[in-house]
Amino acid sequence: MAQQVGTASKASRPAHSDNGSDPPGRAVRRRRGLPGSRAVVGGLLVAASAVGLFAVASGSGEGPRHSYVVARHELAAGTRLQQSDLQLVPMELAASVRSRAFDTPQPLVGATLVAPLGPGELVQSSAVVARKGDAASRELSFTLERGRVGLGIKQGERADLLATYGSGTDAFTALVVRQALLVAIERPRTSGGDAGAATVTVSVEDPADALALAHAIQQGKVTLVRATGAPPLGGVPPTYRVGRS
Repeated sequence: MAQQVGTASKASRPAHSDNGSDPPGRAVRRRRGLPGSRAVVGGLLVAASAVGLFAVASGSGEGPRHSYVVARHELAAGTRLQQSDLQLVPMELAASVRSRAFDTPQPLVGATLVAPLGPGELVQSSAVVARKGDAASRELSFTLERGRVGLGIKQGERADLLATYGSGTDAFTALVVRQALLVAIERPRTSGGDAGAATVTVSVEDPADALALAHAIQQGKVTLVRATGAPPLGGVPPTYRVGRS
């Protein structure tokens, strides 16, 4: 078996002639030539044409053309917005949503959130309130005893302010201000670690509300009631007296 293989190997080996010429029966193959200049140019033109069509299709208006302000990271209700909290992101919005969105962050810097926002969530006008120090608002600061302000309420929320005057059967409670903006709230801790009296700052737009609240702070006992997202107090009498409807 081994000898037959060796013989076949020798028989298949080509014999060289004495004059150095190729042995008879050897085929000489032509190398495949490179494409001509016309073919190269034609291929480039076809490729360029394909790229151009792709570019036209990509810029045909399929992508968003406008950018709107979103939250850069998670923001809690009551956050005073800063430039670093906001970013612009391209997106398409329905007309009803565009009217409540912002296409630049400048009007939002200094405004206060009344609702939490997640990363990338659109900032809408319903989620913010006017910035502190707005010329159209008046601010009052006062101290509320423990139990007259909820522990869960935060700055940036809306609150109704009630005042109780008198004592005994002559006492009555009046609604002083509706939907006041809670600009700030400070709850210093006592030596025992409990929250003591809270110092709150509210903003009101109506000068009459400012006068009524100032009077209530001096002459009555003010209670702050959270009203964020609550419906208007329609049908509720502005003054409550014991035993009277």
